[in-house]
Amino acid sequence: MNVGLRPWLLLLAASLLMAAKPNLGAFRSPQICQAAIASLQGVKANQVKLYRNLKEGWQFSLDHLGKTDSYLCQLQADTVLWRRSQDSRWQHSPSIRYQFNSSARQLFIRHYLGEAQLAEFSFRSNDFY
Repeated sequence: MNVGLRPWLLLLAASLLMAAKPNLGAFRSPQICQAAIASLQGVKANQVKLYRNLKEGWQFSLDHLGKTDSYLCQLQADTVLWRRSQDSRWQHSPSIRYQFNSSARQLFIRHYLGEAQLAEFSFRSNDFY
């Protein structure tokens, strides 16, 4: 192989790896946030409604017990960042991570306090409709 061509090939391969989308299994990115908010609020995933797409993330609304709340959410690697719309800071307690079981077509949302797992919730694609 031409030695002058090798750095370009390495650069191309690296850029393709960085541009690759994360494995979301059978789920869309907003559904991961929807499931995370539902798990935090103790409601079904289909009760959390996508209100609008944002530059980085999504805004959701939840009508529950006669009250409407609004949440912002975004994904970073395997972590869900969330906050109430009126708050200025992302919540870190509990921290929320997600994982897929592709053979069972399930999404797992896990709540952590430090490294200790507090709770685990599982969702299937039909939970969102």
